[in-house]
Amino acid sequence: MKVQLLVSETCAPCDQAKKVWREVASDLNLDFEVVDLEDPQGRELAERLKLKTIPAVVVDGDLVAIGVQSREEACALVNMVSDEP
Repeated sequence: MKVQLLVSETCAPCDQAKKVWREVASDLNLDFEVVDLEDPQGRELAERLKLKTIPAVVVDGDLVAIGVQSREEACALVNMVSDEP
């Protein structure tokens, strides 16, 4: 499972999202990456998913959440996605 967090350096809530997701990724040993909208990869991802709002959580290429999740919400998202066939 690959988790990507799409952020921007100018986005204040993104800092909190990065903190939460880094902790969850470390605890659950996830393949985790922070992707900035200013990078070509970030722009491509935002365009492909038609994102208008960040932070955004992408798991295995699919958008699963927008905004800042609590640690518990982030863990629940990972569990929900990992339980899908």
